[in-house]
Amino acid sequence: MKICVEKVVAGGLGLGRREDGCTVLVPAVLPGELVRVKVRRSHRSYQEATLVELLEPSPERRLPPCPWYDRCGGCDLQHASYPCQLELKQQILRELLQRHGLAAQVEPVLAPPLASEQELNYRQRIRLQVAAGRLGFFQAGSHRFTEVEQCLLARPAINRVWRQLSASSPWRRLAEQGEALEFSLDPQSGRVVLLLHHRRRPRPAEREAAWQLCRELAELKGIAFLPLGHQAGPFIDRQSGAQGRDGTEQLRLHFLLPAALAGRSLDLTAEPTAFCQVNEGQNQRLLARLFALLQPEGDEVLADLHCGMGNFSLPLALRCGRVYGVDIQAAAIRGAKHNALANGIENCRFSRAGAREGLAALHAAAIHPDILLLDPPRGGCLELVRFVGSPLPNRIVMISCDPATMVRDLAVLGQKGYRVASMQLIDMFPQTHHLETITLLRHHG
Repeated sequence: MKICVEKVVAGGLGLGRREDGCTVLVPAVLPGELVRVKVRRSHRSYQEATLVELLEPSPERRLPPCPWYDRCGGCDLQHASYPCQLELKQQILRELLQRHGLAAQVEPVLAPPLASEQELNYRQRIRLQVAAGRLGFFQAGSHRFTEVEQCLLARPAINRVWRQLSASSPWRRLAEQGEALEFSLDPQSGRVVLLLHHRRRPRPAEREAAWQLCRELAELKGIAFLPLGHQAGPFIDRQSGAQGRDGTEQLRLHFLLPAALAGRSLDLTAEPTAFCQVNEGQNQRLLARLFALLQPEGDEVLADLHCGMGNFSLPLALRCGRVYGVDIQAAAIRGAKHNALANGIENCRFSRAGAREGLAALHAAAIHPDILLLDPPRGGCLELVRFVGSPLPNRIVMISCDPATMVRDLAVLGQKGYRVASMQLIDMFPQTHHLETITLLRHHG
């Protein structure tokens, strides 16, 4: 069957139509291409298909740089030039805004996409699946394992350690009970931390294998275990020679935020299990955009309701009167408190709670923020935005990694009198359909 691709929609799939008008979704295609496809699954209102032949390719098409691109589920836009990727993502965002009745409001304040300086080798954290000692990814939309030898999105040090693991006998012993393996680059040392998702608590022989692996691979900073159903631990720190239940004091990732962002440099650290942005260059540009939007004057009260280890809270505390950080993850709050103390920031308080519960606790203590900062996971923050009430904050900044849940949550805030004052796409994940946005809302009472 031949179809002409009309556009690329959310999820990175191309959309075309059969002669009878039925919608056909197919991966690895670009707008304007004439393609031959094979239907693999039919639904009531659309069909899923696979690409069989390119009949008329787009001028924006390129040869994917990764040899595993057609088998690995990690990337889905490598076949498009980078400028084309940005345009596709902006169009996906525009279409979602249009569908939810927000286009007229947002279009005048929608900024051009903020491109990533690094199209490849930008990820300082990746997660691989472990299967019979081999490392790889699941294919798109399935649990079919594909062994790969490197990831072009990962930082070079991660790929070097990855290649060395395949020839390591200590790793083979560790992998017997491993389900997944995370690589995290420590920007300060340039070394890699491994987080092994284990089916059970590691036994003495496995701890010894981890020690041997640290001694064997010079670019390893340490190893942490995350046993299924248990808290993280033990950790092994190669440099200090320490090991223990968790990595709270010894095994940390260090991130330096330059002085240009907040007036002075900040040395932030995170435990291996805590959330960190994977694209550090884009993280700093996102923070710069946040300052440009808020322009804090020194007396604002700000609540960061998904604060993590203080990535946004602590730089903002240097420019605001008081900052309150809330996060549901224990490792994140430990890191945030550690970072506030280590950097001498005294006007920032952190507490462990869900976002809605954290905001309710602030109101109960007669603390009414002028600014809310929301950075929810992909599921968005519907419960939270429904809860936001009197007294309403003057401004809300929403940083979203899923535009579909973002527009849903913006619609709820619109019913409470908020209007979008600025929106920008941040390309945090080049070569994939995933996109990040930062949106400023102001209340019009």
